[in-house]
This record gives sequence, C-alpha cells and structure tokens, in this order.
Amino acid sequence: MSLQRGWSSSGDNGREKPWLVDLLFAAVLALLLLPASASTVWDSTWPLAGRVAVVAAVGLAHATVAVRRVRPRVAYLLVCAVMAVLVALPEMTRRTDGFAFHPILLPSTLLFPVLLYAIAAWRSPRESLLALGVACVGAGAVTWRLWGADYLTVAQPGLASSEDPVRSWQLFLILGVVATIAVPWGLGRYRRLRAQYVLALEERARREEQHRAESAAAAAAQERVRIAREMHDVVAHSLSVMVTQAEGGRMMAARDPAAGARVLDTVARTGQEAMQDMRSLLDALHDPHAARDDPAPQPSLRVLPELIEKVRASGPAVTYAEHGTASPLGSAGELAAYRVVQEALTNVLKHAGPDADATVALRWTADQLTISVSNHAGHAVVTAPRSGRGLVGMAERLALLDGTLHAGPAGEDGFQLVATIPTLASAAVGEAQ
Repeated sequence: MSLQRGWSSSGDNGREKPWLVDLLFAAVLALLLLPASASTVWDSTWPLAGRVAVVAAVGLAHATVAVRRVRPRVAYLLVCAVMAVLVALPEMTRRTDGFAFHPILLPSTLLFPVLLYAIAAWRSPRESLLALGVACVGAGAVTWRLWGADYLTVAQPGLASSEDPVRSWQLFLILGVVATIAVPWGLGRYRRLRAQYVLALEERARREEQHRAESAAAAAAQERVRIAREMHDVVAHSLSVMVTQAEGGRMMAARDPAAGARVLDTVARTGQEAMQDMRSLLDALHDPHAARDDPAPQPSLRVLPELIEKVRASGPAVTYAEHGTASPLGSAGELAAYRVVQEALTNVLKHAGPDADATVALRWTADQLTISVSNHAGHAVVTAPRSGRGLVGMAERLALLDGTLHAGPAGEDGFQLVATIPTLASAAVGEAQ
C-alpha cells in the first residue's frame, strides 16, 4: 500500500486522475490571477522584450500548478525560479497613473504558497524542510527588497510622503511574508500527517483482518485434527472389536450355535455405538456451531469399566486396577485418559490377538494421573505394534494437556504404554508460577 493511497482515502477526490483535478485548479487560478498580472506588466514602462519575458515567466509559474502532485519537486523549483526573477527585477511604473511598485507584488505570486503546500503535503519530511528553507531564504530577499518601500502612497504632485496614513508598513510586510510561508507549509504537513494516520489505520485493519483469517484457518485445522483423532479412536476400536468377535464367532458357530448368536449380538451393539459416535462427528463437520451449542456427551473415566468389559467380551483377559485418590482432570483430561486406554486395548486386539492378557493400571497422585497398559501376546495373531495414526494421535492429544506418552516393547512378547496427564490442581499451580 502506497502513501498516495492513504492520501486518497483521506479525502482526495482526484485519486484516480489527480492530474485532471490539478489541471482544472491551474485553469481557475490562471483565470483569476493571470489577466491582472499580465495587464499590469504590459502597462508598465519596461521595454517590450522585458514585458514579454516577464509575462512568459508568470505563465510558466501558472503552468506548474497543473503538475503540483505528479511532479511536486519540479513544480516547486520552477515557481521558485520565477519568484527569484521577480525579486531581482527593478520596480515597474504604470504608464496610466504613474504608480510604481515591485514585480514581486503581482497577483500571480500567490502561486508560491500553493506550490509550497504541495511539496509539504506530498513529499518526504526532509524535502519539505528543504523547501521551507528555500522559502525562508526567499522571504528574506523579499523583505530586504520591500523594506524601504511605501506602496500606499501614490506619487502625485502636492502629496508628501509624510501624509501616509499607515505608519507600520514594515510590520505588515513581516506578517504577510511569514503568513505566506508558515500557513501553507503547516497545512501541507498536517495534510501529510493526516494521510499517514489514515494509512496506518488501513494497514492495521488489513493486518487485523489477516490475523482473523489466519486464526479462523488455524481453528479449522485444529478442529479437523481433533475430529480425525476422534474418528480414528471410534472406528479403530469398534472395528477391532467387531472383527475379533466375528472371527471368534465363526470358529465357535459350528460347535455352539448359541455362542454365535451372542457374538453377533455383541457385533451389532458395537456397530450401533460406533454409528452413533460417527453421527455425532459428522454433525460436527456439517454444522460446527450446532455441535458447540449442543455437544454430544463425551466418554470419561466413569465409563472406563464398560470399555474394559467390552474388550473382555472379545477375548483378551483384561485386569483393571486403580491406585490413589482421584483428582479432577477436567473434561479434556477425562476424555484423553479414556481414549488412551481405548487405543491401547484396541492395539492389544489388533496385534496380540483375542487370547492375549492385558493389564490396565491407573495411579493417582496430587499432580498427575499415570496410565499404564501392558500386555502379553496370546497364541492367535501376533504382530508388532506400529507407530501409526493411533499412537501419533494419542501423543498429540496428551501434548495439548502438557502430558506425556511412552510406548515400546516389554519383554519378548509384550508391549507397554505409559501416559501421564496433569491434574487441574497441578495446572493451576503452574499458571500461578
């Protein structure tokens, strides 16, 4: 974003075509000032060549107004050159009434404050200060040339200079010169500062909008990761239970048809629960706002015994023990603890087989909950656990809670997983420190 855009936003009607606005402004000033200046010079007693040169120089000064924004430095230097020529010229005397005055008092000299304003408003602070310095030098030259003049007394016979009704010509001269420089330069600097302020506001609004977009994208990415973890935990566990039950039921159906019916009942119930969990996740994907307003109940440690019983029904002998006094973990901590045990037992079903035995132990301290799940493979299917999406998802879930996860082989045919989750009391102490 350029500074010119900031000026345009702060009220510049010529944002699209500034040269057109400046051209019209130059034409208006020329209609108002140039005829009086040209007629005054042409009516003087100067030689013809001098009058033509001065009128041409004044016309050039008017032309600089048309490029005051697109070429402010060039315009300012040209008008300064014209003003310097006018200061250096001798006094002129009109042929009609004999009135003598200095050319620097021509109406077209009012172009100088216009160009000084332009360079103060549209150039850098350094250039505007240089322009102010040049203007001060010119002001000193003008004051020196006009200091002893008295242009309120008409040179007529019988009228003495002592009859001048105004005795403070020098005071008016100083005030006029100072105002001609200070007012346009100050207004130009104010215009530039205002434009920079508007530009800063636009830039801040743009950054805030970008930050909001990035925050929304990050939140959406986090929500996708969360839903992916939940889908993996639900689908992997339910399918493992269903596959294990189906394989066991297939082998038992020939010997005991009633056992096959029980297995099918377990498979159907597990599938229904998985479908219900999947429906909740799909609802969250379809309408995240509705999911936040009416969230589905999340599993916690209270239903951990039901999970263990379901796994036991699939074959593995699962031992469950809990030690210590339970401390609040919060809803996120409760869900993480449940999912860790669920994923660990799902890996037992997938990699150790239905004849495996597993031990689930929860150890509570004042600072954290330690979950240990270990198993030994049975005689059915034995495959080495791989670091798939399940372990990665558990590690990510625990990292969000400042927890830890360690998993690896235990003995010749075993595997152990140890996870820690800080309690709410421990988190509060950490924030206070």
